[in-house]
Amino acid sequence: MKRFLILTKAMTLMHLRNGYVLFWNFVFPVLLMLIYGVVMSQYMDYMTPGVIVLNALSFGLVSSSTMMLEMREKSVLRRLQATPLPAGQLIGSYLVVNVIIGVLQSTLIILAGVLLYDVPVTATSLLLAYPMILAGLLAFMALGGIISGMVTKSGTATAIGMTIYFLLMFISDLVFPLDMLPNWLRNIVPYLPAYPVVQLVRSSLLETALDPKWLMHLLLLGIYGISATFIAAKLFRWEPKA
Repeated sequence: MKRFLILTKAMTLMHLRNGYVLFWNFVFPVLLMLIYGVVMSQYMDYMTPGVIVLNALSFGLVSSSTMMLEMREKSVLRRLQATPLPAGQLIGSYLVVNVIIGVLQSTLIILAGVLLYDVPVTATSLLLAYPMILAGLLAFMALGGIISGMVTKSGTATAIGMTIYFLLMFISDLVFPLDMLPNWLRNIVPYLPAYPVVQLVRSSLLETALDPKWLMHLLLLGIYGISATFIAAKLFRWEPKA
C-alpha cells in the first residue's frame, strides 16, 4: 500500500508539473465555457453538461493516452517494470491520478456554469451527476488505452484522439441537438460512446433525475468500457516498439 501511495503521489506531481496538462485540463475547459457563453449564452443550461462530457472525452482519448505513451517513451514504465511494484498497482495508480484530474476538470466546468451563467445545480443533482461523469471518464480512458497501445508516439496518439474527438463532438448531442442531424445519422448516434454519457449527465445535472433510458445507457457504456479495457490490456507494453 505504501508503494502504491508513493507512486500515486509521484505520478500526480509529474502530471501537475506538466504545462500541457495544466492548460488543456484546467484552463481550456473554462475558456471553452467562456467561448460558448459569448456565442450561445441563452443555451448554457443545455451546453454545460455537453462541455463536461466533451472535455471528459478529450481527456480520455487524448490526455490520458498521451500520458501513458510519454511514460513509455521516457522509459518510466521500463524502470517501474524492474521494481517489485506489481503491474496492478501501476494501473491502479494511473487510474486514480487520471480520475482525480478528470473529476477536477468537470468540477471547474460546473463552477463556471453556476457562477457565470446561473446554471441550475443542486446538491442532489451533483450527487446524481458525478457517478455518471465518473462512468464516462473510465470508459473514455479505456478507449484511450487502446490508442496508447496501438501507436508508438504521443504525437500520433494526439492526432488519432483529436480526430475521434471532433467527429463525436458534432454528432453526439454534446453541442448540437440530435434533431439537427439527418435521419440516417440519428439512428447511429445513440450507439456511439459519448451519447449515453451526455444523456446521463444532462438529466442528472439539470433535471435532478435519471434519464428514462438510464439503464440502457449504462449498459452500452459498460460494454464500451469493459471491451476497451480488455483490448487495452492486450495491447499494453512496458517498452516502446523496437
